[in-house]
Amino acid sequence: MSGRYAPVSADSERDLADLWHDVLEEASGDDLHGDVDDRAVRGPRDGSPAAVESFDGPDEPTSAAEPDAEPPEEDEPDDLLDPGDVLRRLAGLLGGSTIDVGDVRVQGQNATGPGAVAIGTVNVTAGRSDGAGRVWFETLVEASVRETASGYAYAPSDQRLDHHLQHHHLLCLSGPAGSGRFSSATLAVARRHGYERVRVLGVDQLADLLGADAPLPAGHGYVLRLNEVALREVDGFTLVALAARAETSDTTLILIGDFSRRKHDLVGHVVEHRSAPAVEVFRAQLRQQLRGQCVGWCMGTCDGRCVDRYVDADCVGHPLLSAYLASEPRPGEVVAIVATIARTVPKGSALAERLEQFLPLQLRERAAEILDVRRGGEEVDAFPHDEVRAFRLSCAILAGQPVTEIHQAAQRLARFDFQEPASSSATFRGSVLDALLGSTLGQAVTRVNDARVPGGCRIEFSAGAEPLRSALLDVAWTEWWSPKHLLDWLADLIRGDLPAVRQAAAGAIGWSATRDVQSALDTVGELARERRAGVRQAAAIVLVAMAMQPALRTRIRTELGQWAAGSAAHLRDTVARAYSLGLAQLWPEAALVQLRQVAQARMQRWNNSVVRGLVEVYRNGHAASVVPTLVDWTVSVDPEVQLHAARTLRVLADRWAEPPREHWPELLHLVHQGTIELADLAILWATALSLPKTAYRSWRTLGFWLDRADQQPAVASYCLQLVRHVIAGQPALRHRLDHQLRHVWRPVMPHNDLLDDVRRLIDEETR
Repeated sequence: MSGRYAPVSADSERDLADLWHDVLEEASGDDLHGDVDDRAVRGPRDGSPAAVESFDGPDEPTSAAEPDAEPPEEDEPDDLLDPGDVLRRLAGLLGGSTIDVGDVRVQGQNATGPGAVAIGTVNVTAGRSDGAGRVWFETLVEASVRETASGYAYAPSDQRLDHHLQHHHLLCLSGPAGSGRFSSATLAVARRHGYERVRVLGVDQLADLLGADAPLPAGHGYVLRLNEVALREVDGFTLVALAARAETSDTTLILIGDFSRRKHDLVGHVVEHRSAPAVEVFRAQLRQQLRGQCVGWCMGTCDGRCVDRYVDADCVGHPLLSAYLASEPRPGEVVAIVATIARTVPKGSALAERLEQFLPLQLRERAAEILDVRRGGEEVDAFPHDEVRAFRLSCAILAGQPVTEIHQAAQRLARFDFQEPASSSATFRGSVLDALLGSTLGQAVTRVNDARVPGGCRIEFSAGAEPLRSALLDVAWTEWWSPKHLLDWLADLIRGDLPAVRQAAAGAIGWSATRDVQSALDTVGELARERRAGVRQAAAIVLVAMAMQPALRTRIRTELGQWAAGSAAHLRDTVARAYSLGLAQLWPEAALVQLRQVAQARMQRWNNSVVRGLVEVYRNGHAASVVPTLVDWTVSVDPEVQLHAARTLRVLADRWAEPPREHWPELLHLVHQGTIELADLAILWATALSLPKTAYRSWRTLGFWLDRADQQPAVASYCLQLVRHVIAGQPALRHRLDHQLRHVWRPVMPHNDLLDDVRRLIDEETR
């Protein structure tokens, strides 16, 4: 406030009654009688987009409710949600695409594939074996290794890798598949022994390398990829024996695999591979692929600078590719993108079209790898495969929630057909969580230690990996669960007690509508009929998520129109909630029509959904439409419609203009700008000041306007004009204004000069 309020010396018992009513109301969280408290309806005075929580109390304290008033139905309080936050969360699930998997595989005499090493399709000269076929090796072509080096982006772990090889003949290079670990190992061996002495090794069992007849010629470097079975066979003694043999024969042996769960057992032998930034991998690979070409239609002799311009300006600077690289995809995935670009060197719209076709395929392939537990050769002993798969899907849906909540949701999905979900006894230690996530999903999420949540840990997707969430849903929907199974599970989560889980599950149902719109509408219809306000609020979020998808908008708008015009009170309330949570930004005109239909329901006397929706329409630049519409509401034959017009005025009256006009009430500033008419604003004020449900706090707010307007000539002039319009031809309001001036405002604001002008207005109107 402005600081012009002063201590009061009450002159009458009526003064004291008014003042003590104010004090008691401010001190208590509840209204004294009648409707729900309206203080949260007002929202912050700075005009920020606060959710409207509840409504006005009576004009004066009374001892009985209205004779015709129905008691409000028993309900839990709904959650205060900012529509901007709701839309941002939904965007994470409904957003665009990015991200494949690929890696070199050496089997016998064949080494092919555009994986992390990117060494072409034929890259071996000859193969040698021990005669029994249990140990074999292949020598990589020197030119191919040099070509790999020319397109290699050095990884942060390469320096440590070289340092280790200077003092040891064996090491374990740990990293997930597709992370570039094979490239790093190959080039580390080449730097130590020469580009012509790099060999890819294969064995049936690791112990076969210790046999006397295992032929490993000296002076070469060997790279051996270990599968999951071989990884479990590795122990410290085996590594010591292999290191001794390598030292004896002056060879270098690098074992490649995901040693993340073994690094404490094999300490001293493991080097953690850290990939180069994706953008550097892209630059190095594309420059190498385009080397010697002219891609800029150079005039005369091409000096190669056009390649650099194409790589940096056309590709790295492209919004789609820039966002993709910012998500830090694995090097193997980047190489695949480079290959498809290098074939035709597209530019502009052609490049955008190529990326729009290719990136979603990569993303879906990664999601399929995550949900197919057996595909990656992963073993999670503490949990069945169905539960691991359900946990990974739950991570996508409940991103940001505690691990314990994600696990409970996963159990419900994995055992949804059973009455009593089983509970795993495994604790969520780091290694257990690593196993549940798997290496691919583990790279896309961040584990946040948070002592405030159960279990002390939350799972969040990194900013660049957000599109993976919708890809996981897509694969789950088409390959692993039936639509009914998933929708029933998500609806069950919405009926739970945790608001954040409800909202996340609602977004997932909204996403699913593009796959089966009727099933999704049937599910949201059931949720919208629930008596619990929190469940109806989640149903509204489902509708918002559906409407965010252009292909569904006509269907959803039609459905909302039918609900708003129908007789089902809970469906109509859900319509109002949907507009208050973001749909008002999409369909402001439809919102005004349908919110009036909803406002006619007696149920809305005890709900705030209509006012929230109207405020959202107003906030999004439609004040010129909202105010005249509310004026029409004030003459409605439905008392509930009039009440909502008055309640909305009460909320809007507490909004203030942006700096440097912060001393203006926002509504008056809009009058000053010519956006709305003073006469319309006066009608709304007269209604709010007259109705018993809104009068008490409306008079308080008007007094606050007058306090802020004192010593502000421009604002004071508009305030006086407003007061003159409000009391013109309204004896009852003039009498009440006189009462407020004598017994409330003047004692509280004894030094406010503007009140003298208000007194003159009253006297003029009286004459």
